[in-house]
Amino acid sequence: SHRGLCHGGSMCTTMDDVVGWTGFCSTGRCVPWSGFTVQVNTKLMKPVAVGSWLRLEGVVTSVKGRKVTVTARLTDPDDGATHCEAEGLVVLKKGA
Repeated sequence: SHRGLCHGGSMCTTMDDVVGWTGFCSTGRCVPWSGFTVQVNTKLMKPVAVGSWLRLEGVVTSVKGRKVTVTARLTDPDDGATHCEAEGLVVLKKGA
């Protein structure tokens, strides 16, 4: 941590996981490792204090063949503040 704050890289890693798992569930059933996260663009907006309880959410915004676009957010459930946002692309394996 940096003076009690989470490293920004951990926030980026979290966004990568949310984008990936949301993409894995885009077919209506969650199939672990049914695709690959090929791009994640993360916007860090507000530091996160170590030990914070936060809300993660991922939303499928489009599906074009095997390409799944996902948005993700990390927010404070108490005050609604957004700590980071991400948009990512997941490519599902053939037959997934």
